[in-house]
Amino acid sequence: MRIIAIILGLALLGSEMVSGAAVTQVRVVLPSQAGAVSENIVRVLARQVSQRCEAKVVTSGEASLVLELAIESDIGAEGFKITDGAGGSVRIIGNDERGLLYGVGKFLRTGRYDEGGFTPGTWRGTSVPQKRSPLRYQKPD
Repeated sequence: MRIIAIILGLALLGSEMVSGAAVTQVRVVLPSQAGAVSENIVRVLARQVSQRCEAKVVTSGEASLVLELAIESDIGAEGFKITDGAGGSVRIIGNDERGLLYGVGKFLRTGRYDEGGFTPGTWRGTSVPQKRSPLRYQKPD
């Protein structure tokens, strides 16, 4: 029984690991209703990637990896989905902008950063918090 638990644990750990080739350029496609918060999420994504490896994040032009960001309100408050998109792209869909931020965070945590560039994680699925965050974004005056 203990061996089965260890094997299951390793399988779960393996699902968080990454595979595939590293990319040197990631093109982010913003949601059509992108506001200041969504644009800031892209800046955070770009900063995190550039601080950890040689890959660059762009919002136009050609890239080895296309990361599509979207907001769809049918996931659950502050929830997100990460799915495979067309042509090898990756889609991060937030129920709201906070969910989009959490999805980008998951994407960044499951990726790999090295001299070759950025390798996206293989985690795909939906995550919805049981309780909403008590913190609320307040627009600056």
